[in-house]
Amino acid sequence: LFPFAEALAGEAVAVTSAQPDAGAPRVAVDYDLATEENSQKSVDEGHSPWRLDPAFVAQVFVSLQISPEGIVGDYPVSMDDIKITQNDGVNAVAEIGGDGTPTSRVYLKRLVRQDSTGIWTVVGYDPK
Repeated sequence: LFPFAEALAGEAVAVTSAQPDAGAPRVAVDYDLATEENSQKSVDEGHSPWRLDPAFVAQVFVSLQISPEGIVGDYPVSMDDIKITQNDGVNAVAEIGGDGTPTSRVYLKRLVRQDSTGIWTVVGYDPK
C-alpha cells in the first residue's frame, strides 16, 4: 500500500498511530502476584466483576488516592472523567480528567490471565 499511497501523494508517506504511546508510568505501583491470583479466583467465582473493566479499576484507584480512608457514597471521580486511550487486551492506559484528581494517567495490566476473563491491575500512574 505504501507505493500506491506515495504515488497518489507524490511524496513519501509516513504512517503513525492514531493513539500516542503513553510510555512508562512516572510512578510504579507495587503489587503482589499471589494477591492478584486470589483476586482472579474471586472474580471467577462471581465477586468483584468490576475488576474486569480497566475504566472501573482506574476509577477505584484514583478515588482511593483522593479518599484513602475508603469510598462512601459516590466515587469522587466520575466515569465521565475516565477515558481508556490505549487497550491492547493485556495493557491499558486510562486518562483521568476532571478537577481535584491527583492523577492524570493510570497504567493497567492483565497479570494473571491475558484474555477477556482476566482482571486488570494498576501497575503505575502519572501524577498531575
